[in-house]
Amino acid sequence: MSNSNTEHSKKLRAKTAAAHIKKNLALGLIRRMMIQAPTPVADEFDTICKELELSRPKALEYLCKFYRDHNN
Repeated sequence: MSNSNTEHSKKLRAKTAAAHIKKNLALGLIRRMMIQAPTPVADEFDTICKELELSRPKALEYLCKFYRDHNN
């Protein structure tokens, strides 16, 4: 097993990621959003994310850009 797959390494990466997110939240570079939607809509969104091979945040960004590009 390589060092990058040890429990210690996994915990260290998680801790580093959490610190990075906390810093970006404090700087106002990112913000959290909790969205509640009917199950069929949420399922459709996840299906689209998978088809586009995008994370949810990237898919939301894509949707916003698509809307702006097609409503001017």
